[in-house]
Amino acid sequence: MMSSIRSASPELTEMCDYVLQVKGKRIRPSMCILVHRAYGGKDAEKAINTGASIELIHNATLIHDDINDEGELRRGRKALYREYALGKSIVTGDYLYAIGVLLTSAYGNVTRYVLEAAASMGTGEFNQKDFEHRGEVSEEDYMKIINGKTAQLIECSAKCGAYLAGVGGSALDDICVFANRVGMAFQIVDDMLDIVGDENITGKPVGSDIYEGKPTLPLIYAMQNAEHGEEIRRVFEMVKPSKEETSHAIRLIKQTDAIERCTAKAQGLVDEALTKIVHIEDSEYKRALTGMANYIVSRDR
Repeated sequence: MMSSIRSASPELTEMCDYVLQVKGKRIRPSMCILVHRAYGGKDAEKAINTGASIELIHNATLIHDDINDEGELRRGRKALYREYALGKSIVTGDYLYAIGVLLTSAYGNVTRYVLEAAASMGTGEFNQKDFEHRGEVSEEDYMKIINGKTAQLIECSAKCGAYLAGVGGSALDDICVFANRVGMAFQIVDDMLDIVGDENITGKPVGSDIYEGKPTLPLIYAMQNAEHGEEIRRVFEMVKPSKEETSHAIRLIKQTDAIERCTAKAQGLVDEALTKIVHIEDSEYKRALTGMANYIVSRDR
């Protein structure tokens, strides 16, 4: 993946390196490769390139997200636009996106699958903006948002891996549902970590979602609480609340059953996901997919 981003501009290459050197969880490329192998796929090069493509596109969106959200940190260090120029950071995101698409340009339907997922991401992020700082956001609204902004690209990873292994029909549908539910659970846990996580582990300040007014499931559940819901809603609806107000909201959320309900929701999605891969023959790759799904709920970063 690193070799694919080399540019004639040394600074552009340096900025790409800055983004990619600190590795994230790499769930998307792992999903693509493991699904490909679990279905008996033998075209490792195509699966790896497709996984790299999706990871580059994912990182491109993170660059733009940090700018859009005025985020300070990404994976424990300064967001790209805080370390380099804002305009060049936007272009770096565009460049990574383009390279990501190019990597799969000769792989039949793969490019279309990737672009469809990228379009869904854009829709999900756009819809999220409509609900920022809006206390009336519902669980249904939230699930639609995270399906677009997170789950679709993870689903695409599995779909591409299976497609490259020659899988179609109901088996392809099942693996797509598996990955989609894993992706939904992943985002719910991510949003939980904004409340109960350790920023030294997550690399992200606790309470960032509250400060940015992002609608998350812990907030939605907490705002339903009879005792503390209205006060949590008051802080959530503020534009740029103070650190003290954000910390106050976090303390109140922890006094509700929001985190327990989110954990149950995420676990239910993972349980549903696992029913969709029972048809796959047992192998180290299937076991790795099962392990990945279970890890989603227990992770701390």
